[in-house]
Amino acid sequence: MPRLPRRTAAAGHGDTAVTVPVETGAAADQDTDATPGPTPAAASVPDPRPGGPRAGDAPAKSAAPPGRAENPGGSGGRPSYAHLSWLRVIAIVAVVAIHTTGMTMTDAGLRGSAVWWTAAIVNVGSTWAVPVFVMISGALLLGPARDGEDAVGFYRRRLARIAVPLVFWHAFYIAFKMWVKDYRPTVEKVVGDLLLAKTYTALYFFWLILGLYLLVPVLRLFLAHASARDRLLVTGIALAFGLGVQITNAYINVRQLGGPALRLTAPTYFLPYIGYFMLGYVLRDVVLTARQRLVAALVLLLVLTELVWQHTHAADLPLDFAVALPPNTLGAAAALSSALVFLLARGTLDRGGRVGRAASDRVLGVFGCHLAVLYGLQRWFGMPDGATTLPGLALLLGGTLAASFAISFAASKVPLLNRAF
Repeated sequence: MPRLPRRTAAAGHGDTAVTVPVETGAAADQDTDATPGPTPAAASVPDPRPGGPRAGDAPAKSAAPPGRAENPGGSGGRPSYAHLSWLRVIAIVAVVAIHTTGMTMTDAGLRGSAVWWTAAIVNVGSTWAVPVFVMISGALLLGPARDGEDAVGFYRRRLARIAVPLVFWHAFYIAFKMWVKDYRPTVEKVVGDLLLAKTYTALYFFWLILGLYLLVPVLRLFLAHASARDRLLVTGIALAFGLGVQITNAYINVRQLGGPALRLTAPTYFLPYIGYFMLGYVLRDVVLTARQRLVAALVLLLVLTELVWQHTHAADLPLDFAVALPPNTLGAAAALSSALVFLLARGTLDRGGRVGRAASDRVLGVFGCHLAVLYGLQRWFGMPDGATTLPGLALLLGGTLAASFAISFAASKVPLLNRAF
């Protein structure tokens, strides 16, 4: 995920754009360099680590994004994006929560219990995580290019950064499956899984971010020269395309009409997420007033409540309801909740930039290792099929987050290995 910009030495200055790893997802995924669990980035999905810029990158120049209300945290007309560091950290927590609560939520024997409802609320309430990772990546990457950098320069710099984590984590999880799941790979099977982006849960996020990276030079040119109205129009069309893909595929599936209109594979996974990528740039300089943040928070609560209700009552609803209102990351409710989370971060998460930056730099590693950590802790704590109690759920989530961040911090100190984390 792309890394977030560091604060400049001069007090009051905005952050400079830096390079980061794959957003996660969520984010991140995840610039997101974005990643998601049922995701991952985005964002930040989100370096070649899906999602964002990394330390050392030149400050990004602002292309006068629409909707700017003020310029908090910066001086001389340069806005601060310090809040994106904390937003990326919160997004990876949401991604880990999705994976930690998934088995509990799908356990029919627990349905209706306190732990089941908690898992459902946490899981579905985190649906925004992967889109937000992608939005963070768009916010950090789609501004004007650095002086003298052409498309070739961008690809050389950015793709080189995503290649190592992409290869490392795919190889890691192939070996992991061989070790713990008696997986016997063949060349045909490995290649097939890679092409279908199904090597292991959430690794599709690396392919998603890679595809978005390829569009950056073109999108930068458009956003730099387009009017505010045209930016909004094209972003809206891109978002509608993603929603349309989801609705069309769901309708074809429900009506048993044949194959999907667009099958999400390694080469195509990014297509429905272009709208989120552009939306991150369009909204990056929008600042809500205190009253607007209160309204946005209430609307967010209502949207997430609808998503939880829809998921928990899916068996009682007609299939066409889910077709018209997809309750996943490409649905209208997820898009609205993601935009609201992104907007609420500014003005709320602007403090503690140094700590947030340090934690944000470790998000890619957390995204990469947390699934293996979760698998190990489930067996260590005697919960191979997921938590069945509230204390067990809290233990799994807290333990997975703590261990994953610790591993990522430790790996970042190891030469060569740090390039994958």
